[in-house]
Amino acid sequence: MVVHTLIYRFPDGTRQEEIDAFLAAAQRVVMSTGLMTAFDVKPHILLPADERARGMTAAYIVQFACDDLEALAKFSELPAVYDFITDWKARLGFEAAYANHEQLDLTPAP
Repeated sequence: MVVHTLIYRFPDGTRQEEIDAFLAAAQRVVMSTGLMTAFDVKPHILLPADERARGMTAAYIVQFACDDLEALAKFSELPAVYDFITDWKARLGFEAAYANHEQLDLTPAP
């Protein structure tokens, strides 16, 4: 399994309704391709130290998964995916970071 993790930050003043619409549309686009097997989104849990963070602090984390790297590569080259990202980025002006990786195994520490 290959996981695609996205970390989004939205400009100050972005309405929650706009963010919710974007995230719902992202799920529809991702899952409608038939290439992805799972999708989830969660808000970043803010800590007091986040106010002083030097790097990009997330607003939302999105993950979706597929069977293999070939499926992810095919997904990333779909015109509908490119159009979705281009359109919503122009509308909301969000920042995003991403990583492609194998599923993490968060085994509890002994």
